[in-house]
Amino acid sequence: MSCRITVAGPLGVAATRAVRAQYGHVVLSTREPGRHTVLTLDSLDQPALRSLLTLLWDFGHDVIAVSTRTVHSRTMEQIP
Repeated sequence: MSCRITVAGPLGVAATRAVRAQYGHVVLSTREPGRHTVLTLDSLDQPALRSLLTLLWDFGHDVIAVSTRTVHSRTMEQIP
């Protein structure tokens, strides 16, 4: 699943480093500069999402919103 997490204020340097070290490629963007930061991640399962939320809370960030989107993969079967 992909997910988008909005936190209040800017994401601190230490939190940014920790998130990138743990989860790899993360897109950071701001809404209303200085008021909200949006983290966008792909290929995240539910335990990883919970771990990320805990990491953000441990760094003192207030989570404003979380949205997820499940990506379904289809497999094609060959029929004889």
